[in-house]
Amino acid sequence: DPGSLLNNTYSATQNTDATYAQRNFANEALHGNFGVRFVRTEVDSAGYSYSGAPTYPAPAGSYQTADSTHNNTLPSFNIAYDLSSDVVLRGAVAEVIAWAPYNQEVHNTFLNDTVLTGSGGNADLDPYKSINFDLSATWYFGEQSVLAASVFYKNVLNYITNDSRIERQFNSMHTTDPNSYQRIYVDGHLGNCDVDGFCDYSVLRPLDGGRATVKGFTLSYQQPFGDTGFGMFANYTMADASTKSGQDLPYNSKNAVNLSPYYEKGPFSARITYGWRSHYLAGGYVAGAPPASVAAYTELDASATWRFSDHLSLNLNAMNLLDETYFEYLGSPDLIAGKYKSGRRYMASLHFDF
Repeated sequence: DPGSLLNNTYSATQNTDATYAQRNFANEALHGNFGVRFVRTEVDSAGYSYSGAPTYPAPAGSYQTADSTHNNTLPSFNIAYDLSSDVVLRGAVAEVIAWAPYNQEVHNTFLNDTVLTGSGGNADLDPYKSINFDLSATWYFGEQSVLAASVFYKNVLNYITNDSRIERQFNSMHTTDPNSYQRIYVDGHLGNCDVDGFCDYSVLRPLDGGRATVKGFTLSYQQPFGDTGFGMFANYTMADASTKSGQDLPYNSKNAVNLSPYYEKGPFSARITYGWRSHYLAGGYVAGAPPASVAAYTELDASATWRFSDHLSLNLNAMNLLDETYFEYLGSPDLIAGKYKSGRRYMASLHFDF
């Protein structure tokens, strides 16, 4: 139908030019670098902007482009001190940016005319921007063995969140199925509609969230156990984050753990990877409802490789062995927003290197 075609026909172009200068320094045990990067980003997003009922072919001049230019000067400083032959202290500070996916940088819209909800992008998005501080100590206590601890602080100048707002949109059922549309219009439970076919939709879009902070620490460990072929890699991260409004930072889990025992000896290698992250805020869901959260999630993967020769090897991979459920809820786990299962996945591949 014309509404779906015009609302979801869009383009996004992002051109980035960057230049940087860096100076290295070293004085016996002390070494590091400092520098600055200048980044100029031009974003052109285009889509249909029309009033009234959508028609196809689209009215002349309704395909419109939104242009924006972003200039960012990003300084950085890194320093390291060799406390001994196997212990290194490090410090770093840097200003960084990151862009949202392209489909979020354009004003497209997907509408569900039956339940009056929708989703789309935002052509006015700024990038993620943060000033990051990090201090770490690393002990290389053996061959291929390391124990490290770091503390970090991120002064987030802008982050991207998702929120639902009420938007007045045309309901295509008004023209394709007047009887169905009239049922929505008469039934006040689904929203406010008028006789011209316009309804109040709850539309989820990415928005600039403003300022936030993240502080925490990371512990990392890696060690092979002698000549047995067995070894272990593990890390734990605690990240306590909050926004200027006092809410949780979207997509930030306060706790995350990764464990990966492995075996590497001769032609055979195998690894089990266990990952767990605590619940996190996912952003808006329906206008007027609490923001959606995602429950704690665990993933268990395994892989094995047998190398028959320098040219031939067999790889086996198993993913999501626990068949974990992705569970999304609104404020309380009793208010379910969605449950998803991707299932277990198994792959086998044979590699021949010339």
